[in-house]
Amino acid sequence: MVPLALAVVSQSASVAYVLEHEDQWTKSAHASTLLRAAGFEVRALSLESPASVLVDGVVVLGSFSSEIPGYAAYMQANAQKLREWVAKGNVLVQFTQADQIEASPPFLPAGLTAKRVDPDYASTFVVSLEHPLMSGVGGPQLSFHAARTVWEAFSDQRGFQVLMSSQSPEGGPAMMEGATGRGRILLTSIPIDKTIAPVEGLTPDGTAALDKFRAAFFKNLSAYVGSVREGRAAAVVPTPSQAELAEVEPGSWSLIALPDTQMYAESYPGLFYSQTSWIVLNKKRLDIKYVLQLGDITNRNTREQWKVARESMSLLHGVVPYAIAPGNHDFGPGGNAKTRETFFNEYFPFEEEAAMPTFGGAYRRGQLENTYHLFEAGGRKWIVISLEWGPRDSVVDWAKQVMTRHKDRTGILITHAYVYSDSTRYDWKQFADHQHWNPYAYGTEGGVNDGEDLWQKLVKRHNFAFALNGHVLNDGTGYVASKNDLGLTVHQVLANYQFRTLGGEGYLRILEFSPNGRTVRIKAYSTLYDRFMTAADQSFVVSLDQSLEPATLDSLKFGPGKSPRFEALAGMSEPRGTRIPVLHSHSGRTHTH
Repeated sequence: MVPLALAVVSQSASVAYVLEHEDQWTKSAHASTLLRAAGFEVRALSLESPASVLVDGVVVLGSFSSEIPGYAAYMQANAQKLREWVAKGNVLVQFTQADQIEASPPFLPAGLTAKRVDPDYASTFVVSLEHPLMSGVGGPQLSFHAARTVWEAFSDQRGFQVLMSSQSPEGGPAMMEGATGRGRILLTSIPIDKTIAPVEGLTPDGTAALDKFRAAFFKNLSAYVGSVREGRAAAVVPTPSQAELAEVEPGSWSLIALPDTQMYAESYPGLFYSQTSWIVLNKKRLDIKYVLQLGDITNRNTREQWKVARESMSLLHGVVPYAIAPGNHDFGPGGNAKTRETFFNEYFPFEEEAAMPTFGGAYRRGQLENTYHLFEAGGRKWIVISLEWGPRDSVVDWAKQVMTRHKDRTGILITHAYVYSDSTRYDWKQFADHQHWNPYAYGTEGGVNDGEDLWQKLVKRHNFAFALNGHVLNDGTGYVASKNDLGLTVHQVLANYQFRTLGGEGYLRILEFSPNGRTVRIKAYSTLYDRFMTAADQSFVVSLDQSLEPATLDSLKFGPGKSPRFEALAGMSEPRGTRIPVLHSHSGRTHTH
C-alpha cells in the first residue's frame, strides 16, 4: 500500500488510521482524501504493526480492504486488541466488503453480529433521521447508482442501531452503529469512499447526491468521533433484528390487530385472505386469543366488498374469536359516513357472532356496530369494548355501564378514530381540522365523539390498559401513554397501512404478552413479505401498570412505584403522553380516507 502523506491539521484533529484498496471494479480509493478534507489527521493503518500502537481516534477500513494481502492475518492477530481499543472510547468504521471474502466482520465483540450477503440495491433510506451522523446527508431516500447504491448489503444484524436501510425503510441494514464499552463500531454497505462505477449506471444527479452525502457524512464523522472520545455521544438504541422480532417468548400469548383492510376488500382480496389464513396457521405458535379489526373493513360499503370481508374473516370462525369496530368507510352511501347505514350486519349476522363463547353483548341486539367481548389470558380477565365510528353519546354511556359492571376486568378499547399521527388524541375542540379526518368533520348523523371525548368520558374513568385505532394516514403511526383516574397507564396506539403499496402490503400488528404479566411487545408484521418493520414507531415494548388483581378507585393505593413505565426503541415524553418519534413519512401519497 502506498504510504499516505499527512495533512497539516490543528492539534485538536482526530487521528484516522486508514486501510484502503483500489479494487478491480471501481479502481479507486478516496477515504484518505475525504477524511483529510473533513479535518482528520490521516495515517496509514500498518498491517505489520499491532493494534496496540494505535492512539485515540478512528480506524477506517475502506471498501473491499479485506481483500488486501495480509488483512486476514492481521485480523486474526489483532481482532481482540481492536475490540479493546474501541471499548476505550474510540471509533471503528468499515465500508462495504465482498461477502465472499468477509461475510461477518471479525472484530465484532460479543452481542454484536452482522452478516453481509451478495445482493445490491439501487437506493438507500435514512431511517434514523435525527442521528448526528445523518445530519445534512439528504434523503430520506437516496440513489446514487441504478444498481449499486448499496453494494454487498447486510441481511440482518443484532445489537446495532440501524441508521440507513436498503431500498425501503423496512429493508436490510445499509449503515448501522454498535456500542462496545465507551466506543462505537460503524458498519456500512454504501461505498461512499469509491468512484461510482460503471458510470453508465449513474442515476440523474447521482454524482451530486453522492458528493453531498460524502461531504456531510465525513464532516459529521469528524464531530462524532470527538463526541465519542469525550463521552458526549448519545446512547445507541439497538434496532430489533428480523430474527429477534420473529422470536416468541415461551409462555406468552398474543392479540392481532387488523387496521384498515379497506383496500384489500376493494382491490386486493388475496392480501385479506393472507392475513386471516396466517392468523389461523399461527394460532397455536403465538397462542392468539383474539383478533381486533380496527375499522374500515371495506372502502365503499358495497355488497361486493362486504362479501370479500366476510369470506376472509370467516376463516377465523371456530379458530380465533374476533371483534370488529366499523370505520367511516363502512357507513353511508359509498362509504361517505353521512349516515349510519351499513351492510355490516347483513354479512356478519348477529346470531352467528353472538354464538362465540367470548361474546359478551351489544349496544343493540341484532347489530354488531358496538359490542363487548370477555376472555381470560395470562392470569388476567380481559374485556374488549368495540365501538362504532365516532361513537354517539348513547353508545359511550352504554360502554361506561359495561365497564362498571366488569370492574374485575382489564379493558381494551378498539374504535376507528382515536389517536392521531402526531401522537396526540383526536381533539376537535383544541385542533379542529388541523388534525385531518376528525370524526366531527364528516357530519355523521346522530353526533360523534372523538379521541379526547372518549378519553374524558370513558377511558380515563375505567380500568383500560389499551386503546387501539386505525383511520389516520400521514405515516400511519402514533402512540400516547396517559394516566387514568386510577393512576395507571393507558397505552393508546394508532396503526394504519392502507397508503402503502398494494393497500398495505399485508402488514398487521402483533401484541405479544409476556408470561410475566406486564411486558407487551408490539410488532408490525407483513404476511405478504414475511417481514417485520424494525422502526421504533412500529416495533416497541410497553409495560402494563395494571395489577393482575382488579383495581378500583376505592381500592387503589397511590404511592411510590405506581408511576407508569414505557419502554420503547426511541425517546419519550410529551405533556399529553409519550411519543415515539416518527422516523419516516408517507404523507406525499394520495389515498381516499
